[in-house]
Amino acid sequence: MIHFLLDTRKIDLDDSILVVGGGTNDRNALFALKFKNVIISNVSHHAGVKEYHPYEWIKADINNLHFNNNQFDWVFVSAALHHLYSPHRGLCEMLRVAKNGVFVIESRDNLLSRIGRKLNLIPEYEIDAILRDGKGGVEDSHIPNFIYRWTRAEIIKTTNSFLPHTKNKFFFFNNYQIPLERLKRSKKTLIKLLFPFIKVSVTLIRLFFPKQANEFGFIIVKGKKLHPWLKGKLDSPDLNLNYIRERFKTSL
Repeated sequence: MIHFLLDTRKIDLDDSILVVGGGTNDRNALFALKFKNVIISNVSHHAGVKEYHPYEWIKADINNLHFNNNQFDWVFVSAALHHLYSPHRGLCEMLRVAKNGVFVIESRDNLLSRIGRKLNLIPEYEIDAILRDGKGGVEDSHIPNFIYRWTRAEIIKTTNSFLPHTKNKFFFFNNYQIPLERLKRSKKTLIKLLFPFIKVSVTLIRLFFPKQANEFGFIIVKGKKLHPWLKGKLDSPDLNLNYIRERFKTSL
């Protein structure tokens, strides 16, 4: 997905990037692509890692980011929004501090994932996330978080509710991220019996049902023009009364 931004010239290697809920995987991916102006943030040091050279690490809570509106060109997150009490609030905070847009990787809610949850093949709660040190659950606590899975419609509605003054653009990407190691650790008899079948089926499912992927990414590009019923500046729009009067009966 980052390659998409680079290929379409929507992002430059010199753009300022804030990573929220970040860790070493984020650092390594951005460093490999030669991004220069990156800040990695989290509520605590992810897995105890404190060194993210050449990037800076800072403490920041996705729910209440201590940054100005539009402070960063882009804000990235990978598999962290589902650890929040309110994933939608986290997405809106990312949009608030991003000038150009956000880049998100999260779990997807679709028919295949619902069937998997019904059969107890995939979890509703991320219980094994706290196995390492008793943390890593909701808001990095000891309480296992509910795994919030997104739909395309939710993303569009949430964004347009938070940014109602502009026409925003959305790009979606599908990817299968099958948690084979998690399934292998399961003690449930059904999962043990189906595990060999699941491994064999992954390739076929990826080929024939790409939109049923359990993981997907989305890019939201914030609109740069006001809707025609508004006028003025992007950050402080006024109502365009002439537009409304020409199209609707009104006493304004």
